Amino acid sequence: MAGQKTDYIIVGGGLAGISLALELALRGKMLVLLDKPEATSSSRVAAGIIHPIVPKGVRLTWMGETLFPLIADYYRGWENKLNASFYQPLNGFQIHPNQETANFWQLRSQTAEMQPWIDSLNQTILPGISADHAHTPILHCARLDTSAFLLAAEEWFKTRIVIEHTEFQHASLRKEKNQWRYGVHTADGVIFCEGIRVLENPWFNKLHFHPTAGDILTLAFDENLPQALYKNRSWLVPDGKGNWMAGSTFHKGSLETSPLPEDAAKLMEQIRSWTRIPFRLLKHKRGVRPTVDGRRPYLGEHSRDRGIFIYNGLGSKGGSLIPWLSPMMADFLCKGKALHTEVDITRFDL
Repeated sequence: MAGQKTDYIIVGGGLAGISLALELALRGKMLVLLDKPEATSSSRVAAGIIHPIVPKGVRLTWMGETLFPLIADYYRGWENKLNASFYQPLNGFQIHPNQETANFWQLRSQTAEMQPWIDSLNQTILPGISADHAHTPILHCARLDTSAFLLAAEEWFKTRIVIEHTEFQHASLRKEKNQWRYGVHTADGVIFCEGIRVLENPWFNKLHFHPTAGDILTLAFDENLPQALYKNRSWLVPDGKGNWMAGSTFHKGSLETSPLPEDAAKLMEQIRSWTRIPFRLLKHKRGVRPTVDGRRPYLGEHSRDRGIFIYNGLGSKGGSLIPWLSPMMADFLCKGKALHTEVDITRFDL
């Protein structure tokens, strides 16, 4: 297929690019996926937490009532198609730092708005959690093993689309009549799902992207801790391999991917403040993702250069957003269906 006419070139093989490629391949589109895998890319470092609650104010995440009914069926469907396992439903627990916070969560749990999402305050002791901390059970939590998902998709793609592990050069993309040429490839459209490299993209440099670095630790506990998603100021989630992932610090405006020991120390100190089981550090990684104003992803077509598209800015909620946004973007491309107004880039003057 290399060098032949294709329907779309997809730039970027993170969660956005891979999930969109899956959707488009299902719809019969010919694709070229260009991606240079980086160990520090946000999708490969991410813990893949799926959690419905924004702790500040104890409120439902944006579009939660739309997203969460889709999530389990979406990922289980792809597990069956890809013959892989990467979706893990989990009990969730918000560990409260003090009684004042616990009381506020208790009040919020009694509202009609929050009853489908959080349970009543629980004063019983969780195994492995300090007796000083009450907790609130959180419903509909899960973890997406992002690395396993990406690997399974790439394996499925081998006989279906062209994948080239190469760094995309924006200056080499050329318009030829009504098509776009990049190297030997000619396509009707080019879809940029390139994560933080969007900062180098000349078509979308008027969109508001801000780099944010985050640290993820892999920890080994000396005793068994019940499999669940625990959140306090920091969070803790099983990695599916017998250890735990923990995070996260946020370094706004940073493109630095080299982790610092003091950031790991800070995270471990936070976790020790509410856990009772000793643990040791196995790995420390830092990834960088583009965050966006208003925390609304960017989807759509460039207003002047037709055939140039973007699907980016999913942030830390990517695992929750993919089951809604990737089919939406695919239907926009294939059927001309409208994008949700809060993610459509027509709201900006490009």
